[in-house]
Amino acid sequence: MNKILTIMWKDVNILFRDWAAVILIIAGPLVLTVGMGLVTGSFSRSDAAPSISLIPVVILDQDGGQFAEALVELFTGEGLNELVSTSVSTDEASARAQVEGGDAAAAIIIPPGFSNSFVPDMASGDLPDPVPVEVYADPGSPIRAGIIRGIVDEFAGRAQIGVSSVQIGMNELAAGGLVSTAELPSIGQAMGGQLLNEAGSEALAAGSLIAIRNESAVAEGSDDFNPLAYFAPAMALLFLMYAVTLGARTLLAERREGTLARMLAAPVTSSQVLSGKVAGIFLGGVIQLGVLIFLTTILFRLNWGNPLGVVMLVLAAAAAATGWGLLIAAIAKTPGQISNLGMAITLIFGILGGSFVPLQGGASLIDWLSRLTPNRWALDGFTNLALGEGLAGLVVPISALLIMAVTLFAAAAFIFRRSQSALLSA
Repeated sequence: MNKILTIMWKDVNILFRDWAAVILIIAGPLVLTVGMGLVTGSFSRSDAAPSISLIPVVILDQDGGQFAEALVELFTGEGLNELVSTSVSTDEASARAQVEGGDAAAAIIIPPGFSNSFVPDMASGDLPDPVPVEVYADPGSPIRAGIIRGIVDEFAGRAQIGVSSVQIGMNELAAGGLVSTAELPSIGQAMGGQLLNEAGSEALAAGSLIAIRNESAVAEGSDDFNPLAYFAPAMALLFLMYAVTLGARTLLAERREGTLARMLAAPVTSSQVLSGKVAGIFLGGVIQLGVLIFLTTILFRLNWGNPLGVVMLVLAAAAAATGWGLLIAAIAKTPGQISNLGMAITLIFGILGGSFVPLQGGASLIDWLSRLTPNRWALDGFTNLALGEGLAGLVVPISALLIMAVTLFAAAAFIFRRSQSALLSA
């Protein structure tokens, strides 16, 4: 037993003496977790729902007409007050300067003649040449500027629909002989006036172009789910697969460098060597997850849930990941192949297991494939703990992880015996 522990500690020391590897498997998930926290607003939120910063926009009305007033009212009213922060400008140069200086995502410039461009000639029914609104966007905020542009486009579209209804009404009246040609201008004037009067402008501005409702989807009985309780373990599990790959790489690396042969020359059996190296891979994964859990608890004040449940889940996840690392080592012929296969599987498991984007409710094939990854089951367990389900919520995830570990260990051992029996005798 002492020989197995000695080999185990040797491999763990080798792994954590590689500062590049340590930075990657420890700092990497921490940096990504910080990024997710900033995106979701989890570091500054005062409630359970993720927050999004208001989009700063400046609007300049050079027209003064009813349609221009309706557009200004749309952006300054209550309908969009949870999405945009609007300031009204009276100087075009100042409005553009705010965008160029990064103080606004976009400037909405309403030119003279904008409102009149929607008013058809009451005699002919023809519309004047269009006068477009300019959305002067910050290229550094393409998404936020695109949202503003989309709102303005929809406003213009709704206004055009209103104008078209006037035109259609006039055409129907004329085609049906309900009014004389001489009466069309006065009727068109009345319909256009109805569209452009104060009540019409208010209705246009309050036309619910975009309805916003903040709602957080959490489990029943849980009012304080922190998005970091998902993203922190997701990033840790992503890099866990890479960590066990580094450990598995030593199996072939030591054979190539001759250290494995020297180890076997000592009074130690091949099974003790293999057991020690497997234990080293496993312990390296446990240490990595443990350090990340400790750091996120201290730095982000993240509550991981029941401590015993966390320990059990960490051990099960590390065992399943170790199984995949051993299988890769059994299949690969060189340390380089292990690195390449490990990186590919790390990314694939990250995508399928939900480390990047939660995939619940996805296609059945994706859901089935995700069950082959330790990421999926471990994430389910950590999420259940964060939601306060306790040990009862870990029965299925831990069982799946342990079954996966046993199956992968058996498969790796079989392949070692059949195709790489020389690994421990070279």
